Amino acid sequence: MIPLTPITPRHFKARYLAEEERLLAETRGTALFYLPKSVAASIVFGILAYAAAAVRPGWPAFPYLTAFFARGPVLFGVSPGTYLLIPFLLLLLGALLGLLDRYLRWISTVYAVTTTRVVLQRGIFSRNFEEMPILQLRGVDVHQSVGQRLLRYGTMRVSSESGASLGNQDWQGIPHPFRFQKVIEDSRARLLAGGTAAPPRTAPPAAPGPIEPGPSDRPELPPAKTQ
Repeated sequence: MIPLTPITPRHFKARYLAEEERLLAETRGTALFYLPKSVAASIVFGILAYAAAAVRPGWPAFPYLTAFFARGPVLFGVSPGTYLLIPFLLLLLGALLGLLDRYLRWISTVYAVTTTRVVLQRGIFSRNFEEMPILQLRGVDVHQSVGQRLLRYGTMRVSSESGASLGNQDWQGIPHPFRFQKVIEDSRARLLAGGTAAPPRTAPPAAPGPIEPGPSDRPELPPAKTQ
């Protein structure tokens, strides 16, 4: 088993932890899963829109594309720089909206493992929590394609027994998924063995109080005078 050392929450909200519950692991999905397709679409449609706009005089031409679009026919008195620009701008707008949606999903989705449960946290302004007690966990499987192995992320399938709000779901884009899987399995094994998933909290040592002097420390009084 790897040591299950509690960590300080960065993405998971600490106020949602119970009094004796501590956080063992947390992560967001990697940006390599959420953003590349939307970024690529925005770049492609942005280039096409600019190349179509550059057909008009006064715009610096985009190599090859502007000359290609300029050879288009004039339709109903509308130049190709206009009737091509409009659909490309609409496609660019859709790609940018898709990029914004993917970005918000990325920053608002947190996967966490505590000493007693696994939690999926979603939302920015409002919070949506799905959780599963670790002892109800049936299995955690990791799936990686060749490209995902090279980029060090993958998909985790969390399976649970009936009754849990979280279970039989795919957690996609998890960075270092085998490390995350190991934390869950070791935490479950410790709970099944009757222990705790992490060392108990220890109270700080109390400040030393005043020391009472012993008999040997007390000053000797002079003998009483007799008359």
